[in-house]
Amino acid sequence: MKICLITVLLFPLVAPGFAGARPAHGYLKPKLKVGEHLTTVFSKAVSISGQGFESYVRRVSGTADYVVEKVASDGVVFNETWRVDGNSSGSAKIKLLKDDMTYCRKGHCRIDRETSGLVFNPLLWGDPPANLHAGVTWAATISRPWEIGPPGVEHVRVLRADPVNHQVTLVREGSGDGKSLDDQRLKTITITTSTGKSIKVSVIPGKTHWSGYTTICNGIIVGDEIMVERDVTLVTQSGTRFHGKQRAYTLLNLASDIMPNKHHG
Repeated sequence: MKICLITVLLFPLVAPGFAGARPAHGYLKPKLKVGEHLTTVFSKAVSISGQGFESYVRRVSGTADYVVEKVASDGVVFNETWRVDGNSSGSAKIKLLKDDMTYCRKGHCRIDRETSGLVFNPLLWGDPPANLHAGVTWAATISRPWEIGPPGVEHVRVLRADPVNHQVTLVREGSGDGKSLDDQRLKTITITTSTGKSIKVSVIPGKTHWSGYTTICNGIIVGDEIMVERDVTLVTQSGTRFHGKQRAYTLLNLASDIMPNKHHG
């Protein structure tokens, strides 16, 4: 997949109406081999600003390594090793089922609701048309909260398509109401008031909007960025309220892709 990283620079924008449309699975379905080793680098930042308190900022970054152990009709088994900088690290054997959005570990399966990851996730992108080329659009309904966003409706457009190397760049824009998965995980946050006092507050989200660009090659995400913005109300236990604006963004890149029996000169 090394060529995937290069074609982002070599292939220009293909004009809408490109006649050589290709099946969506050629771009979006993972094509993995036993022994393949892939590494992703990721980061996330969340900030809230407003009157009466100092800006709140939270950052997370790290890496994840995936070695393909088995490719079967019902899914792919990986040996995964991860490191979240300054937080945690570990390893586990996981299985990605053929729906490309369900991970199983030690017999327990769950839908992947993280903002980004190794593969194209239908939960966040919906069902694309059968064939893709630059200019194709579709709508996706996200039925449940995801890492930094709520349930909502998303519109996707194919910006670039390279049928030779099975690489596509997608633009997504959506909106929704309610809590994100992060909101459900993190019940309160600590802010510092303008007078220097640290207090815990719960976050009440307003209307959420998001947009981003993602490049995918053979079903593997090689570059991904998304920005989420919303108004929020911060409420203390005593009922004091602060109004602010929150933004969150994630960045993910494929850092390496080593194929079995691949020689590097």
